[in-house]
Amino acid sequence: CRELIEILAISRNQKLPQPGEEGQILELLIQRDGEFQELMKLAVDQGKIHHEMQLLEKVVEKRDNDIQQLQKQLKEAEHILATAVYQAKEKLKSIEKARKG
Repeated sequence: CRELIEILAISRNQKLPQPGEEGQILELLIQRDGEFQELMKLAVDQGKIHHEMQLLEKVVEKRDNDIQQLQKQLKEAEHILATAVYQAKEKLKSIEKARKG
């Protein structure tokens, strides 16, 4: 837009404008303004999408933390169960030895 206005100003200083030249420049300015408005709308939409993505990333991060906590608890439970199974087998062995003895 600035370039078009500069060209218009230069052409006015140098010579009389050609018939229809100002109309063409005005049409071009209107077209550029429309393009600019579309780009601004797109930028606003992208800003909203970016904000939503940030919110979703926070939700994903929280879920990841929850999953990690659950995995830690499952590993602890697995260790406790493995220990209990080992102790139960040892008791069965000692009971069997006692019966034989």
